Amino acid sequence: MTSPSVTAPSPTSGADLTDIPENPCPQGADAFWFDGYDGKPLRGAVWSATGSQARGTVLLFGGRTEFIEKYFEVVTQLRERGFAVATMDWRGQGLSARGTENRLKGHIDHFNEFDRDVAKFMKLVGERNLPQPLVGMAHSMGGNNLMRWLHLADTDAPLAAGLPKMKGVALSAPMVDLRLSTGAMLSMRLMGFTGIALGLGDKYLPGGGDDKAVGLDTFEDNIVTSDPERFARQVAIVKANSELALASITLGWAGSAAESIDLLQSDSFVASIKTPVLFAGAEKDVLVSEKQVAAYARRVRGSTYVKCDGCKHEILMERDELQAPFWTAFDSFAESVLA
Repeated sequence: MTSPSVTAPSPTSGADLTDIPENPCPQGADAFWFDGYDGKPLRGAVWSATGSQARGTVLLFGGRTEFIEKYFEVVTQLRERGFAVATMDWRGQGLSARGTENRLKGHIDHFNEFDRDVAKFMKLVGERNLPQPLVGMAHSMGGNNLMRWLHLADTDAPLAAGLPKMKGVALSAPMVDLRLSTGAMLSMRLMGFTGIALGLGDKYLPGGGDDKAVGLDTFEDNIVTSDPERFARQVAIVKANSELALASITLGWAGSAAESIDLLQSDSFVASIKTPVLFAGAEKDVLVSEKQVAAYARRVRGSTYVKCDGCKHEILMERDELQAPFWTAFDSFAESVLA
């Protein structure tokens, strides 16, 4: 695995991927640093397809708190389907540059920073001449970010001008809304925007803290997967490389997320989406309800929807039999958009 000579986000970290027995790295990985929109280092990785000829490339984006290593199994599943894979750690998590001196804080100043980082990533995808066509896949917050990017690409916004386009996008429990009461959502907005206005955007949202870091909770207390083996695997990865850990969100993240959700929900935004989208909702999701995802999918022209019965939030980290409807829908969707 290669790692160009650049300043790392932490003096003890390299771009190399954490490879442990519980979660072996798929062979042939090329891990690297690339510059974010402001020159700060972000981590990416690319795998070629297995077999002699690739069907295309899947651009894979995780959700909040996640990192490239968590998706090794998904990378393998995609490569077995004939796809090359390109992925990255979002700004503020994984081994990419963090938003505060405290690496555990889940912070972003504004979600439009993600837009500008995706533009840099897409430029890199073009420069590397990865197999065409391109298909996007994202989970949760990554789904919010990818919808933002589709809006920019489908409206020919300057930021997306001249960059490769995706033929279709598959989203797992995308953060198009949050499963909060109207009052709780209003409270999150007020706290977030007030914190930003007072210059306290990098402070934890009330109730958050370093003790909420990924890998510290127990399987019984987790709300994202019903699969004990895959849960234990994530814990093992973070124990092997503590720099991957991330804790609670900040006031700035909360305010920016609320603003981004409002943007996605606007009629003009929804009407702008022309790229085919597969939406997957998780029946037992307590973060983004299945009904919220289904309702949003009905508003997006030409979209496809699949309900994943029995799944908690992280559909792609669920038990095999619970994941199966997603992969069946993805295979059909991929055949359609690549035809």
